[in-house]
Amino acid sequence: MIQEDKLVDFHLEKRKKKGCFGRILNLFWLPFLIFLGSIAAWMGYINLRMEMHSVLMIGAIFVIYLFFMKHNAYYAACKFKRRQSRLGSELEKYIDKNLLEIGGVHKANAPFDAFIKNFSDSLRNDNFASVAGAVFPTLGILGTFVSIALTMPDFSSQDSAQLEKEISQLLGGVGTAFYVSIYGIFLSLWWIFFEKKGMSEFEKSVRSIRENTRHFFWTREEIEQVHFTQSLKNFDNLNELFSKISSNEFIDSIQHSLEQRLNLFDSIIHHEQNAFQKSTEHFDNIVKLSEKSMQVSNQLFDSYENIRLKMEEVVKSLETSQKLLRLVNQELTLKEDALSSVTGKLSQSIEKLTKALDNINADNVKELYGAVLQNVEIMKSETSKIGYAYNKHLENFDEAYTNKLRTSLEMIDSETAKIIRQLSSLRDMK
Repeated sequence: MIQEDKLVDFHLEKRKKKGCFGRILNLFWLPFLIFLGSIAAWMGYINLRMEMHSVLMIGAIFVIYLFFMKHNAYYAACKFKRRQSRLGSELEKYIDKNLLEIGGVHKANAPFDAFIKNFSDSLRNDNFASVAGAVFPTLGILGTFVSIALTMPDFSSQDSAQLEKEISQLLGGVGTAFYVSIYGIFLSLWWIFFEKKGMSEFEKSVRSIRENTRHFFWTREEIEQVHFTQSLKNFDNLNELFSKISSNEFIDSIQHSLEQRLNLFDSIIHHEQNAFQKSTEHFDNIVKLSEKSMQVSNQLFDSYENIRLKMEEVVKSLETSQKLLRLVNQELTLKEDALSSVTGKLSQSIEKLTKALDNINADNVKELYGAVLQNVEIMKSETSKIGYAYNKHLENFDEAYTNKLRTSLEMIDSETAKIIRQLSSLRDMK
């Protein structure tokens, strides 16, 4: 970014700022005085013939001149000088935006004229300024023809006196009509004079600013010079590089580097061969170990299959025992039914005994006692049969179940020991 103290060079003159009203007066006073003179001539204060239509045409041209007056370069140059501080800040931004470093030097790589054109476009309307010099004479000629048209008689008189009067009226109107053209041509000359004067001041200001800010912008010659200098430096570097490349030391170093790389490549190949051989041996050992593990796995599978079969046999024996217990249960149920019938008969005998007690006598007592003894004997015999059958079935069931369970456990222990031995052998192989 450019330093703030360097922007002092942007300002053209260090003086108090003045307004541009004086320049408006310079553009205004003489055309206005001529317009007032035409009014005075029409009113008779000046000994000059002036018709009303000519005064109106001159007034219309003067009003149009007032509209164009603010677009004159003389007034725009004053506005340009008054905007020096704004120009400095915008030029600083323009330079910072387009900074380019070449050879360690920072300058703006942008045209100064483009910045001035963009900045000065807001001072006036160039389209109006370019046509103003031709508009005023054209309006004067147009006003002249309008005045002539308004004062043109119809020449309908029959006598010569009246005809001479009409001719004199025409010539008088034509004479005053030409004042409008004269006024339009005068305004054109007045406009062009101040336009050129303003453009001269503007160009002088622009040249001064360009000279003061030349060191902030890259010129084509400077860029070519820097480029040429950089090219020479690059050429010198290339010459030095070629000289180093073509030297014997560089060639010897390249040969030495190539030999080192060849030796390194040979060592890499040797290490790769050794690594491949070791990996092959390791792979063979892995294949053998996997085959052994497959054999052990098959043996383990066979052992597990035997255990599964033995367990199925145990399950079947348990199912058989369950069926046997179910039969015992059924038989005990039958015996329980018989015991219930005996108990029922005993109850009936007791009822009979109760009834007989009502009519107690020796015959009845004897008969009752005999029936009771018979029922007691029957109940004892039935109870003994039930207990004997139940004990016999329990002993048979316990013996068969114990033998089968012992056999199954022995088989399971043997298969488990065999599996442990196979696992130990597998661990020893690893």
